[in-house]
Amino acid sequence: MSDFKRTTCPFCLNGCESGVNFNYQYRMEYVMDGKVNQGRLCPRGNSASIVIDHPRRLAYPLLDGKEITWEQAFGKVKEWLARVRPEEIAVVFSRGLTEQEVRLVGGLAQALGTTNLVCGYIEPDNCFGQELAGVAAAALDDFLTAKTMLIAGDVFSKSPVAAKPIVDARYRDRTSRIVVIDSIKTKLAGFAHLFIWVRPGTEPWALAAIAALLDRSLKGIDVDGFARLCGVERAQLQEAAKIVSGTDAGIVISAMCLGRASAPVLHNLCSQLVALKAGKPFVGFGEARIPEGPMPFGKFMEAVAAGHIKTVLWFGSLYPYSYPEIFPEMKNVTNRVATSIFRPEETLPGLILPVPSELEKDSVGRSVWGEVVRHALARPVSGSRFVHQIVAELGAGAEAAIDRNPPVSVQEVVTMLAAAASGLVQTNGEDGFLLLGEKRAFGIGGFYDAEQELSINPTDAINLGVSDGNRVVVKSDTNEREFSAKVTGAFPAGAMGVGVNVHANRALFPLVVERATGRVTVPPARVRVWRKG
Repeated sequence: MSDFKRTTCPFCLNGCESGVNFNYQYRMEYVMDGKVNQGRLCPRGNSASIVIDHPRRLAYPLLDGKEITWEQAFGKVKEWLARVRPEEIAVVFSRGLTEQEVRLVGGLAQALGTTNLVCGYIEPDNCFGQELAGVAAAALDDFLTAKTMLIAGDVFSKSPVAAKPIVDARYRDRTSRIVVIDSIKTKLAGFAHLFIWVRPGTEPWALAAIAALLDRSLKGIDVDGFARLCGVERAQLQEAAKIVSGTDAGIVISAMCLGRASAPVLHNLCSQLVALKAGKPFVGFGEARIPEGPMPFGKFMEAVAAGHIKTVLWFGSLYPYSYPEIFPEMKNVTNRVATSIFRPEETLPGLILPVPSELEKDSVGRSVWGEVVRHALARPVSGSRFVHQIVAELGAGAEAAIDRNPPVSVQEVVTMLAAAASGLVQTNGEDGFLLLGEKRAFGIGGFYDAEQELSINPTDAINLGVSDGNRVVVKSDTNEREFSAKVTGAFPAGAMGVGVNVHANRALFPLVVERATGRVTVPPARVRVWRKG
């Protein structure tokens, strides 16, 4: 019918089809013939219509929190750019851009003469863009017909609609087998035939050990040593290897969460290593996949902190909600320009430009199952401008391709494992706890659960004198927050968990810069915890 529009949901990479009915107000519609989701949508997909007409949508440029015209905004940007040298400019691209818009932003950096082009999307799932040489990408049919699944991480929380085919595979016949490796006993773990409960952040080493058991000629992996590092028995890893090699109809799956993956690149590559040695296809679930820029985010942070960057142009749709940790350093930036779909909750210095959301523009992109086409479900918010219009006004229009990382070899992965093991953070309660991130809800623009609970292991709760509902304080190197205690056996002793959709919770996790690569990770954080009062 004429008042219905259909598209592919942009909120994760599962490729679910949905639509909006806008007869009298925006309302989500469920596309029953969608190949991936068959009419189902997760809480994020259900929230699409809310994004379109959210009361805090930004409709006018803001300069230091005050509305100005587009003419004034462009004049200010040009004035700022004229005052600085190219090497003092950084151009950042983040989530919410189409593939073409990312290339246009790259073209703008070239036109401005700066090599400081930065990917501002530092979620761990972006590491799935790195490939291990020789690994086959899974097709949807592989996922739907698999008789064995090895799953590293919590796919249910990253792509909730994927729960149905996983559960279907679990009960398809009596010979089907699912192995889950995680540091938290999630709902997904409850469906596993074999759940390998590893120490926080050690998933890559458990995966590497399984790969070595699948291929005894794989050198440089100490299976027994890795088992001890992960806190599991060698027999569990042997059983996992036996299951994953037991049938040709299998698949290896991976998912990651901010604040839970100590080494996200290795988490991805070691998952693929198991797939390679088992002869199975691989798929990594996440919310977005954006190419790395020539300037790593960690190098960008260091340059900003040192005062070398005077003007930042930040393109995306969610500024400033994703990474509050960077803003203490941003005080050194003289001129800030950013695009966003929402009006910030607090007044921020600099210029914020309104742009259409992903639901208000046509694009061609990719899901984990291949290329997808997205159609605009609504007209852009009045007063917003497309990225191509902003780039053109600043004197650029040509696209510039951003190179993707070349495939990694098996030997490179083995070398990385040995180097990374020494950097793992472990605690026993005496020197603090490990705070882990949980993906609990869809959290942006005001439609999320409060996420004011701290998940605590029963033993830790006793030692802290805490029971359900007591108020507790969590203090990290970067923030301090108060929570309500939730005692649960899903977390190991010495580790606790908070939802990371709420951005004040994210600020508890310091950004860690890898010195060798300049890559930024957000691993579990060492924290102090005490009962309030």
